[in-house]
Amino acid sequence: MLPLSIVEKIVQTLICILLGLPKQWGIYPLTSILRSQPTVSHTLYHHIQRGTISMKPDIASLGPGKKVTFNDGTAAWYDGIILATGYTFGLPFISKNDREHILTGVNEMNLYKNVFSPRFGHSLSFIGFVQPTSGGLVTMSEMQARWAAELASGNVLLPTPTEMQNSINEDRIWERSWYYNSKRLTIQKIPILYNDEIAEMIGCKPNIRKHPTLAWNLLLSVSAFQWRLDGPNRWSGAEEMVKRIKPTPFYHYSTLFVLTLAAFILLGALKFIFCQIF
Repeated sequence: MLPLSIVEKIVQTLICILLGLPKQWGIYPLTSILRSQPTVSHTLYHHIQRGTISMKPDIASLGPGKKVTFNDGTAAWYDGIILATGYTFGLPFISKNDREHILTGVNEMNLYKNVFSPRFGHSLSFIGFVQPTSGGLVTMSEMQARWAAELASGNVLLPTPTEMQNSINEDRIWERSWYYNSKRLTIQKIPILYNDEIAEMIGCKPNIRKHPTLAWNLLLSVSAFQWRLDGPNRWSGAEEMVKRIKPTPFYHYSTLFVLTLAAFILLGALKFIFCQIF
């Protein structure tokens, strides 16, 4: 896999080529495309262009009545305002003393790979306490549950509490350096990398060398079936299902574009070297 910083530049450039600059449509993102939760909608620009959605700046004041005044001085009257504020982790079902070892700040979970506390080990698992950068939560939660089941069965072991805590600290440093500074991004993970990491621990990470005909699908699409090709709970129908789930057109063609561009650059470099030598 390419470094995330390069992937980010490629994806952002392709989106701007296809759809135009966000500010052209009144959208002013605070960060680049892979550093926060993206707005996944292929019809957003469509509705902005046709005027069915109007982009507005931040709200300056409310009232009187249904009046809303914006930072640019414009005002309009609305029947309602939806506050998309997200959630705050509370864990009220856990005692205060134990909770202090797990919830260490506002939306800060002290969990090894977002599942296990170094203090309680595999006796307490948090399934679903992860936010995918894109796609659904189901495949990630399933992988967490499979990991917990393998631990409960004694088939695998967790690292020592010290090793778990060191890993948590390392992950947190990387996440704070990469993602936009927001309390709603504290459990953000990249699905395919996260699932592969846990899959490697329990022995079900897909091996492309064993499944060469599935390489394109395994590299560019994500489905729960790819982690059923090998290892525990292997399923005989997994290979056929992986073949059925094709990469999205965007990933398919953008990857072809990048590979073609890289090939031209490589050929150019080889031609230059060849000319210098001979």
